[in-house]
Amino acid sequence: MTNNKTPTQYWISKGATVTNNGREYIILNLADINLVLARDVESGTKVLLKIGDLGPPTLVTAQATPESAEAEFLDVSDFDWAVAQKRRQWIEPLLLGHYQRSNALYDQIAATAEVSRATVYRWVSAYRVTGTLSSLLPLYRNRGGKAKARIAPEVETIISETIKNFHDTDQHTSIAATVKEIRRLCSNAELKLPAINTIRTRLQQTNGPERTLLRYGAAVAHAKHQQIKGVIPDAKWPLSIVQVDHTLLPVMIVDDKHRKSIKRAWITLAIDVFSRVCLGMFLSLEAPSAMSAGMCITHSILPKEDWLRRRGVSSVEWNMWGVMGILHMDNAREFRGDMLKAACRVYDIDIHLRPVKKPRYGAHIERLMGTVTEGLKTLKGATYSGPDELYEYDPEGNACMTMAEIEKWLVLFFARYHLGEHGGIGMSPLEKWRQGLLGTKDCPGRGLPARRTDEELLRINFTPFIERTIQAYGVLIDDVHYYHDVLRAWMGVMDPAFPKHKRKFKFHRDPRDISQLYFYDEISRRYVTIAYRDSSLPPVSIWELRNAQGLAEKRGISKENEKAVFAIINEQRALEEDAANKTKVARREAQRRVEHEKTRAEKQKTMPKVSAASAASAPPPAVRGYNPDDVQALDDE
Repeated sequence: MTNNKTPTQYWISKGATVTNNGREYIILNLADINLVLARDVESGTKVLLKIGDLGPPTLVTAQATPESAEAEFLDVSDFDWAVAQKRRQWIEPLLLGHYQRSNALYDQIAATAEVSRATVYRWVSAYRVTGTLSSLLPLYRNRGGKAKARIAPEVETIISETIKNFHDTDQHTSIAATVKEIRRLCSNAELKLPAINTIRTRLQQTNGPERTLLRYGAAVAHAKHQQIKGVIPDAKWPLSIVQVDHTLLPVMIVDDKHRKSIKRAWITLAIDVFSRVCLGMFLSLEAPSAMSAGMCITHSILPKEDWLRRRGVSSVEWNMWGVMGILHMDNAREFRGDMLKAACRVYDIDIHLRPVKKPRYGAHIERLMGTVTEGLKTLKGATYSGPDELYEYDPEGNACMTMAEIEKWLVLFFARYHLGEHGGIGMSPLEKWRQGLLGTKDCPGRGLPARRTDEELLRINFTPFIERTIQAYGVLIDDVHYYHDVLRAWMGVMDPAFPKHKRKFKFHRDPRDISQLYFYDEISRRYVTIAYRDSSLPPVSIWELRNAQGLAEKRGISKENEKAVFAIINEQRALEEDAANKTKVARREAQRRVEHEKTRAEKQKTMPKVSAASAASAPPPAVRGYNPDDVQALDDE
């Protein structure tokens, strides 16, 4: 993982230090959204540099990355996140490029927050280095080792339960009454009484729409906290509001090998509401999921120069990137999962879900998807919405483009789209984006967004996770065993909140390649890849595994028999290869596997820093010689 002296993001702004081809430069001014005027630190020569060729400064001393920037934050309490959010609101004026950051402003914020000016400096420094809300978490979480609570866990439990069952009710219990009840219960339990101000602060800093909903109902919660009145409000600057949605592309694609029709692909798109530029996309043969949403968001946040190079696209640029302020999505299940909530919380992204059956709230992304759909209908293999459009046209017989070719076509399509005039804004999306960042005579720009350097960590955070206990044999997920020596320290660890139960840990996993998990080791403070316990098993997708397990059960084979299940997968692959020239289903499955193998190859190029499992990793002595086929699924799974 990244070193504590390496920032997880860097800014392209006047006066910033950057690197290019091993040399350091000071940015003198922004020439465009993709160019800067810079001075060579060593020679003093002034040059124009492409932003895509810049890197972070080689040495960061005053702004070292906090240890918390790489921690696993899924277990942080709502109270601590509320504290971090409040600090983020206080320092907001100091983060925006068009504000004059004077000592008077620092003093004003320090007085409001009741802290010293030095503390405000530290908050701003930490946030600008990482760009994550987690950098503003209370300091007691970042002093090494496990988090240390300021109050006893038993008192914490009483406070949380009383707020939930006593205060957050439609009886409108007052704060004073809630404070009195919490202290009464602590006294009865012979626990140290929490300070009155501690309880009041807790109630004040977590006083959001959920609490208003519980105490006063939906109408009051909407009026008090929801800004949307009939339509989504206009965004005032780039990246302030980004909409994300999926659609099925109206064109049949062909497989790479036989170039015969297989199926239609899904695309997940992200649009910046202010400028209407397409911020990112993700193309897949799988139905929409939390994974596709996470990959689209990741693509939107990251710079795209390397991504374009890996796809052999050199004729166009895609100069849009950055962490968004609000993610606006519909109420589909993939947008309501714990993974997206946890990842967006780390990167200080607010999630706004579209009201059910109210498409006007997602008009911008709907229009973009409609524009893409109409553009694709000009291609061979296009499908149509009804018999009036179809006539005698055969989409499957005319299909000619592979997934990779469709992806390149979409990149070129968006390049043209960004340059064309958009009726909703009266100019091209690219020009609107440029004005929002660099400003005009009448309105200052927000400045270029920070460029993130932690692609590895970003992708892991936006990958689905599963919670499991760690046993002597390692970890069991979907009847597949995983092991790494790093798990030894966590075998049999009990949950501190529930001493009679074993602690569950979070394992991130890409469903397209379940051959490895990503586990955050709190001792080494880094993510570690946890591979199959049986290294002879091939990489597979979760869909291949489930199909094979279903077939195994029909044959009377237990799905817990790893060897037999994976043998069925190999058997199916061989049959698909023989049948691929004859049947569309077989070609589709073979192509899905090709796409998953491309994903694995790309991850090896873009995520090289994750600690990999040692090939010599051996099971603990206590379980040497065990038979995986005899191990039963965990009772608590």
